[in-house]
Amino acid sequence: MYQYNDYELLYLIYENDDTALDIMFQKYIPLIKARIRGFRIKPWNYEDFLQEGLLVLNKAIQTFNPESKKTFNKYFDLILQRKFIQILRKESHHFYDVDLVGIGDTLAETSRVYEEFPDFGEILGRCKFSDFESRVLELLTQGEKIKDITDSLSCTPKQIYDANDRIRRKIKATKN
Repeated sequence: MYQYNDYELLYLIYENDDTALDIMFQKYIPLIKARIRGFRIKPWNYEDFLQEGLLVLNKAIQTFNPESKKTFNKYFDLILQRKFIQILRKESHHFYDVDLVGIGDTLAETSRVYEEFPDFGEILGRCKFSDFESRVLELLTQGEKIKDITDSLSCTPKQIYDANDRIRRKIKATKN
């Protein structure tokens, strides 16, 4: 098979050649996968980051200036890395795919409460948890992951995080 260079492919893509676009995507998928491994993306986010990488590749194809002194490969790689960094920064400030924010604090507080209130039922009675909050607390204290809890309770991760926040506030209010 004839190996096209990036400039030939870009020219053909600008001329609306879909085959050239497919070749370009196939050519850069290994680079996207290498960057995903380099950023140590969680396995359950792998497909999302691969799709983001393909979207970034499409954007790079549209915005690349062939007269610039950069090669397309370096141009795309730079944009891709910046996009992954941007996504990971947003993820760290958002509940999406981050294990419970403050889970260590929450479980430590819960264990302290267990010392003060030896009976789990007594904690539930004093804090007046809703049925949903009680079930979430029970699953969290059993060490279940958020994904498993969302599957078993048929709810969204946001609902679990909100319930966890309410549980934490109620336990603190009971302690004081």
